[in-house]
Amino acid sequence: MIVLEGGASLPEGLTVTVTYPAATLENPPAVRKRVQLPLVHTGEPGTVNLTGQRLAELLDEEDISS
Repeated sequence: MIVLEGGASLPEGLTVTVTYPAATLENPPAVRKRVQLPLVHTGEPGTVNLTGQRLAELLDEEDISS
């Protein structure tokens, strides 16, 4: 049921459009941050064997530390 402000009345069966302000999020979604490459800084490029599993471990360690 929609109640109009100010006591306005409309004829029965009248087609109307109802709008409302957009809802604001109480908890906005987490901000995603970009990964800076290289993930492992070394003096020699290509000296660390970065497998998919090792990358996942490094990212998990970074999440835990923050």
